[in-house]
Amino acid sequence: MGAAGPHVRDLQHRLSATGHWTGPVSGEYDAATADAVKAFQQQRSIDIDGICGPETWSLLIEAGQRLGDRLLYLRSPHLRGDDVAEVQRMLSTLGFAVGRIDGIWGRLTAAAVADFQMNMDLSGDGVCGDGTLASLQRLVRPLGDAAIVAHIAERRRLESPGRQLAGRRIAVGEAGGLEPVTASVRRMIGRNGAEVLTVHHPDWSAQAAQVNRFGAAVYIAFEIKPGAPSISYFQGRHFVSRAGQKLAGDIADGLKTMFGLIPAQGMGLPMLRESAMPAVLCRFEQVEGLLEHSREVAGVITDSTRELLAGLSAN
Repeated sequence: MGAAGPHVRDLQHRLSATGHWTGPVSGEYDAATADAVKAFQQQRSIDIDGICGPETWSLLIEAGQRLGDRLLYLRSPHLRGDDVAEVQRMLSTLGFAVGRIDGIWGRLTAAAVADFQMNMDLSGDGVCGDGTLASLQRLVRPLGDAAIVAHIAERRRLESPGRQLAGRRIAVGEAGGLEPVTASVRRMIGRNGAEVLTVHHPDWSAQAAQVNRFGAAVYIAFEIKPGAPSISYFQGRHFVSRAGQKLAGDIADGLKTMFGLIPAQGMGLPMLRESAMPAVLCRFEQVEGLLEHSREVAGVITDSTRELLAGLSAN
């Protein structure tokens, strides 16, 4: 609040392009601008604070990427945007495995495009241009969202012949100050035969990258943040992690005797969006209460993770 200048005008222009700003482009960050930012944050399922920080700004840029305005291809860093998510949605509807519909043009999305192109007698180079888009749109139009293979792929990632944690890779992370909690979770899950990676890093994107390299089946993280406790799972504009949703709900239910009712909510936070596997973020306001119950929390996490994997294997 109170900021002014060309950067605020740019922000207001971008908010206008997403339909969240209808006022004059004044270049002043007033209450109306803050409300528009909050509305955008709510739509994108991120923390709602009315402040345009790096995460909100990045998502605003992504929201401005219109389908067909640029070539989409595999590069580093990966391309991101609403146009990427739309291509992923169309490919998934047609049965091509893109992984999660997260708006990030990664290896699986590039491979799915190349596979689609070869099926359509196109170039097969994995670059999505006008010809590939036209073919996708022509085939998807009569189908709608009847078959999203991304949900099937998420289930298959977790399926195992056994019903236990033995032999599975589980990742546990925290952003600072909660090492005793992750250590307790690591010990308890490890005693059940799982290989556990613990990650301690303030940058959630860096954590997600490390967990992806590890190849975890499930990723659980902890964070201290002002406000009511919450358990979050990934929810994007075209995809909800159903496995993450179940895990978050089971954890929230298991913790209620210690912390009261905790909402399980879908969010698009970087840790949830950028991890390739079902992930949950457990947020608490007070360090002391979490440390006091760290053993019980570890038990809930272990039981909920085992239940998730067992349930999917049984089905």
